[in-house]
Amino acid sequence: MAVAAKKKGDTEKKKETANPLQEEVIKQLEEALKKVSPEKLTEAKKRVAELTKGDLSWTELFALPPEKLQQMATIGYEQFKSGGYDRAEKIFRGLTIIDPENYYYHQMLGATFQRQEKYAEAILEYSVAVDLNQKDTVSYTNRGESYLAMGLLPLANQDFDKAISFDKEGSDRWANRARMLKEQVKIRGDKK
Repeated sequence: MAVAAKKKGDTEKKKETANPLQEEVIKQLEEALKKVSPEKLTEAKKRVAELTKGDLSWTELFALPPEKLQQMATIGYEQFKSGGYDRAEKIFRGLTIIDPENYYYHQMLGATFQRQEKYAEAILEYSVAVDLNQKDTVSYTNRGESYLAMGLLPLANQDFDKAISFDKEGSDRWANRARMLKEQVKIRGDKK
């Protein structure tokens, strides 16, 4: 009985000292919600319901213009180019949530993961990108390279072949990269 009373007292003490900042934020939110009109609350509930059903995208919810998304993608790409992979990852992860149907955002998130040697995550994002754009030579080539890094040579070859198949003239730099990487697969296979 004394142990049970002690545990109850400990729980109450933890609630009191949980996180004063968190409690203050909750208090401020509750106060702010009191000032919101019932009509706006009803509209907000409706929009959240549409979002959860898939009838509304994050872009529509936040009313982000395409120019703003392009600006964010440019910043993400600049971070990627300069080696700021953590920042690029955050930006492109956010963009894939806001606009999940944009293959480029998945492609760049995959590239960011690949540079960080997170090959499984890269493969997943490249797979989404090629599902959205079946002629995405960049994602096929990079996914193949990720498979190659993991030693999955047959899968790497499949992706390289797919990228090459879109470039009969030999003018696409990504398909040409796939050709070069396919030679590496052959060399690795010959050594085994």
